[in-house]
Amino acid sequence: MASPRQVVTLDASEPLEKINEVIARDGGVIVSNFLSSDLLKECLEAIEPHFIGRKLYTSDATHNELGKEFFSPGSQRVYPSILRLTIYSDEFSSYTGETLVPQKSGYMLNATTAIRLVPGAKAQPLHRVRPVAIPRFESFPSYLTMSQDQMAYQIRPDPTNPLFTVMVGCLIAASKTTVKNGATRVIPGSHLWGSDRAPKPEEAVYAEMEPGSALFTLGSCFHAGSANLSEENDPDASRTLFAVFGQRDYFRQHQDEVLSTPIEVARTLPEDILKITGYYKAVGGVGYVLNHQAPVEFLHDSNNGIGKLGSQQTLVNGDM
Repeated sequence: MASPRQVVTLDASEPLEKINEVIARDGGVIVSNFLSSDLLKECLEAIEPHFIGRKLYTSDATHNELGKEFFSPGSQRVYPSILRLTIYSDEFSSYTGETLVPQKSGYMLNATTAIRLVPGAKAQPLHRVRPVAIPRFESFPSYLTMSQDQMAYQIRPDPTNPLFTVMVGCLIAASKTTVKNGATRVIPGSHLWGSDRAPKPEEAVYAEMEPGSALFTLGSCFHAGSANLSEENDPDASRTLFAVFGQRDYFRQHQDEVLSTPIEVARTLPEDILKITGYYKAVGGVGYVLNHQAPVEFLHDSNNGIGKLGSQQTLVNGDM
């Protein structure tokens, strides 16, 4: 059996076209020198107080959706706001009456997490990431044929368009990441697999990184955090990552940024950050409030909140 190909590493100075070429072929790439040492230091100083005294992750809130050990037992997790990531665009057209209207997706933040694996942390199962579970059908009735491509957004392997994805993941190494301390495992090329193929541990390779490097993966590429086998006295015993996920703007986010961010903080954020975190409507109009308005229109209103937008009868009897 041939050895699986390794994750390619390119420097951040390389042309974006070259980086995209590797992602299209492998489903992921490591970009070295992604963050400067000064910026990395700033990020660590901001997040470190939240790790001090933080208990290991034991929540069972995701057991029904993701299983008992999806989030590595033995990890510390901090859910901050807000980082930024770009996702590859997608476009199609559909008729409104007799007018063919282009439907272009935008992008937004899906979730941000600071993850620290301490010695003894267990491995994650290999998985893909996606905002929602859309069923895949082997066949459609004839009258649904035209909408099949629009429905199958979850995992849509297409060798002619390998960069198509629902989500993009970016794992930034805030510390040295090694096989021993739990480097992320990736299966290069798995972004083109169909939904009927299960990942095997022997197909995965380790994405070892120096601080400041970043692993980019398409959401359809199988990956997983590894077990931390380090000794407590090992200088590289803890593995710290900043995880940033971007998604198409017509899906629901994993982390609800609007509810996760204190309104006093949200009111100070620049427009470009508000646009990718859910305070604006999606390009196609998803995510509106009241009369198809963007949530940001109510951000600075002291009477905001669904109970303040009008009487319940007004909302029920609004224009349809």
